[in-house]
Amino acid sequence: MSNINLKLLHTFLLAAEHESFRKAAEESNRSPSAISMQIRDLEEQIGVLLFRRTPQKVLLTPEGRILFEQAKRALQEVQSGLDLLTESAQSRSRHIRMACVPTLASGWLPNILATFKVRHPRSQVQLMELSTTPMLELLKRQDVEFGIGPEVPDMADYEFEPILEDPLFACVPPVFDEGQSSVSFADLVEKPAILLSKTTAVRGLIDETLETLAVRLDVQFEVQAATTALALAASGLGIAIVPRVALVQAGVQRFRVVPISDQIKLRRIGLITGRGQVRRPNTEQLIALIRSSLADLR
Repeated sequence: MSNINLKLLHTFLLAAEHESFRKAAEESNRSPSAISMQIRDLEEQIGVLLFRRTPQKVLLTPEGRILFEQAKRALQEVQSGLDLLTESAQSRSRHIRMACVPTLASGWLPNILATFKVRHPRSQVQLMELSTTPMLELLKRQDVEFGIGPEVPDMADYEFEPILEDPLFACVPPVFDEGQSSVSFADLVEKPAILLSKTTAVRGLIDETLETLAVRLDVQFEVQAATTALALAASGLGIAIVPRVALVQAGVQRFRVVPISDQIKLRRIGLITGRGQVRRPNTEQLIALIRSSLADLR
């Protein structure tokens, strides 16, 4: 009795609800004889008579009534569970988890997410603002679906899709401004420098270039966020060296933005995903919007 086929129970419920093998057959697109045979198989497995047959209709026996009430309640609970699972799966499919480095997250990304929310109001985006190393760790654990950040060494476990190159600029307040159309790191040696923290990919690129050029800057401020570097430069406390994408946050500031003239390995910004990871349709829609927005920064 423990191996009763659920199809037999479903057939039994149809026949009981309609009080007719013929109507149960019509609803299930089978023959009345097939319905009758399945009911007989169920009765033999259970060992009791479930229906009292009459020429006009079939009626439940007391034992059949017990099975009908219990089976109907059980199948309703199963359907309720399936509905909850479907709802949960749909909710997860609309929930997008992404990570982004701070220089991008605090500048252009809010407008992108606002646009995406208008276009896809049922989708939910969870954003984690992280430097590159912890972002890669989350991608490896699949805690986020994709990241936006710079290309760094040792990315064999990841897929990197470059979108733009991100040169460095000096934010020069009036007190240090000598009017050059561009500056080299050597020009900045005797001036207070404002750099991003050594935990950032930008700082690694700057330090690598300084070592190659045998130039040592007077670093008076090391900050985690580009917004802080820009604010310090705007207050006249030094010259901030930041990537171009960070300048989206600058607005109208009390400094002049000057390109760095030294030959620097350009930082490449792009989409980062785990190798072989499959992205869902709504995630692809957000990524497409990010691609087009970053392309506008070229």
